[in-house]
Amino acid sequence: MSYEDKSDFVRVRALVAGRVQHVGYRYWACEQAERLGLTGSVENLPDGRVEIVFQGKPELVEEMKQKVKRGPSMALVRQVIFYNERVQDEETFFGSIY
Repeated sequence: MSYEDKSDFVRVRALVAGRVQHVGYRYWACEQAERLGLTGSVENLPDGRVEIVFQGKPELVEEMKQKVKRGPSMALVRQVIFYNERVQDEETFFGSIY
C-alpha cells in the first residue's frame, strides 16, 4: 500500500484467544489482511493469544474483523476482544512480528 489519504481509515487491535498459536494463524492473518489491502501487524503473545493490529477503509476493517473471529481451519477461536486505535499515517504494509 502506498502513502495515501487515510483520513477515512480506521484502526483496530484484536486480541484473539483459543487454539490460535502453532496452527498457522499469523500466516493466515497476514494473507487475509494483504488481500484486503490493510496495513498492520500480527504476533503471538506469551500468554497464548494472538494480537492483530490492522487499519484501512472501514468496510474492509469490518470484513477483517469477521475473518479474525473465524480464523484458519486449524484454529479454534474462543474469544476476540477488539479495541479501536488511532490510525498510523506512516504505516504502509502488513507484517508478522516474531
